[in-house]
Amino acid sequence: MATKSYRGIYAIKPWWQRRLTTLENWLVERRVHPDIITLSGVVCAGLMGAALAFSARWPFLLLAVAPFAIGRLAANALDGLVARRTGMTRPLGEVFHECCDRFADTLVFVGLALNSGVFAPLAWGTLVLVLLNSYLGIVTKAAGGKRQYGGLLAKADRMIYMAAFSPFPLFFGPSAWNWLLLAFIPATIVTIVQRYWWAYCDLKQG
Repeated sequence: MATKSYRGIYAIKPWWQRRLTTLENWLVERRVHPDIITLSGVVCAGLMGAALAFSARWPFLLLAVAPFAIGRLAANALDGLVARRTGMTRPLGEVFHECCDRFADTLVFVGLALNSGVFAPLAWGTLVLVLLNSYLGIVTKAAGGKRQYGGLLAKADRMIYMAAFSPFPLFFGPSAWNWLLLAFIPATIVTIVQRYWWAYCDLKQG
C-alpha cells in the first residue's frame, strides 16, 4: 500500500537549500564542523525564546523573532549539507542533531510560557504535543521505516508561522500569542495522527 505524505512547508526544502548555497560553500571552505552549525541553531532558538519571554515588557524584541526563526531553519538545513559535502556524516551526528532540535523546540516554547501575556498552560501543552510529534517522526525510523518530517504543522511550519505572526502582538498585545497557540494545538494533534498513519502504512509494507 503506497502512501504519499503531506509535507507542508518542508516540501520547499530543496528550494530553501539552494538559497543557502553561498553560505554553504563558505562553511565548507572553512571546514566548519556540522555540530557547530547545529549548535548555532540552538542558540538562535534560545535567543528567540528569550525575545518571546521578554517581549511583553519590551515589545521591540518582537522584531528579533523572525530573524532568529529563520536563523534556526538555516542552521537546520546547513548542518546536513555541510556534513555531506565534507564527509563528516555519521550516526552520532544524527543523534546530536535530533537531540539539539528537541532542545531548541523546548527553548522556544518555554520562552512563550514565560511571557506574562501568555496563558502558560497553552504554551506548555503545545510543547508537549510538539515533542510527541517529533518523537513519532524519529521512532518510525528506529522501527525500520522512514523518518517522518511532514504533516500539517511540522518544525519548519511552526517557525515560519511564528515569524509571520510576530508583528501581531505589537498591535494587539502579548496575549495575541494565545491565538496562535490555540491554532497550534489542534494542528499538532492532526500532524501526530498523520504521522502515525504514514508510519503504520510504511511499516506494514515491510
